[in-house]
Amino acid sequence: MPGQIRFKHRAAIDVVVAYVDWAVETEDDMRAWYEEYRQFFARLGRKMDLVLELTNFRVNPRVATAFGEYRARVLRDFTKRSYRVNQAPREKTFMYTSSAIHGAPSNHYESIEAAVAALLADREKDPL
Repeated sequence: MPGQIRFKHRAAIDVVVAYVDWAVETEDDMRAWYEEYRQFFARLGRKMDLVLELTNFRVNPRVATAFGEYRARVLRDFTKRSYRVNQAPREKTFMYTSSAIHGAPSNHYESIEAAVAALLADREKDPL
């Protein structure tokens, strides 16, 4: 397997923090990456707010276009709001491209605490 995702539900503020340790090199990697999210959120039985810690997440440029589609699908299928932390420059570029092409959310924060603060502010503005 090319990676793993460690999910942590912060029940006090009802958000999932995903620590993503993954190298996406092929479409098979993307399917496995998507499946990790599908299995986790199926157990929860609902869409949730998600903070993604991406220090150890990489996408090979050869699969970036297809990855953008998978990324949009994960966010559409499983999340209400999403926030990214510690993305590498290349992956940040892929995120913004995916946002423009597929309408997937895009943002970036320097820490989980900053992302959670943005989430809480967003909830105040729009409780969904």
